[in-house]
Amino acid sequence: MRPDPTTITFHRDNGLVTARINGSSYEEDFAASVLHRAGFVPVARLSDRFHRLPTAMTDPDEQRRTVTRAVDMLHDKGFEFSSDAELIDPGQPYTAGPQMSPGDQVDHLTRAISAASHTREAAAGLSELTAPGNGVLQQVIRALHATADWWEGLGEPADPHYANRLRHITRELDSYALEIRSMRDDLADRHTEHPTRGRPAADPDPATTTRVSGARSVSPRSQGIATSTVTAGHATQPGPPLTRPSSAPGR
Repeated sequence: MRPDPTTITFHRDNGLVTARINGSSYEEDFAASVLHRAGFVPVARLSDRFHRLPTAMTDPDEQRRTVTRAVDMLHDKGFEFSSDAELIDPGQPYTAGPQMSPGDQVDHLTRAISAASHTREAAAGLSELTAPGNGVLQQVIRALHATADWWEGLGEPADPHYANRLRHITRELDSYALEIRSMRDDLADRHTEHPTRGRPAADPDPATTTRVSGARSVSPRSQGIATSTVTAGHATQPGPPLTRPSSAPGR
């Protein structure tokens, strides 16, 4: 029996706009990530979980624009929704979510590392995270520093505290990033197959085997006969071997 589709319900109650996810826990995380990117804030209570718009977002027009954008992004990901009519602006241009978010790109690294059978493959994925300059972790650290600088001047007495706390966390993350980079180097130096994650040998494709055997049986080269290469309807003789520039001093 096909499970009911996950539906997100938007509702305004006493000025507070909420979004509730109704569906499987597996899809709930994906729907929550869309709401998060659309600007909603998660709320977790003892017996209730939902998302809401920021408490200071009280302008009905801005609420309508935000909910409409969230609905577009959810629809783009295949989710269904229901909403109070007053929360949707049918005239607002359609807003599709990104085809691949930065988080999706990191997820590709996760899958590649999980599927790796050799240290060079696992180290390659880890290298994208730990690369100096523009690696994922370094970019995260820069983004957090920029957020702290921006937050500090927001104007409330507690803002410098938040900014300093964020800088402290960022320094800790920077230290861990250096340690992880060093561990990546150790992993790269191992250069060995994983003892339990080797790729199983694939069964040969009968069609491919037949094709290769047939090609060998009629190939002049397989019979020891020299031949020219045919390209675009005319014969061309193989060119001279590639000569690389010398790396010796003075050359």
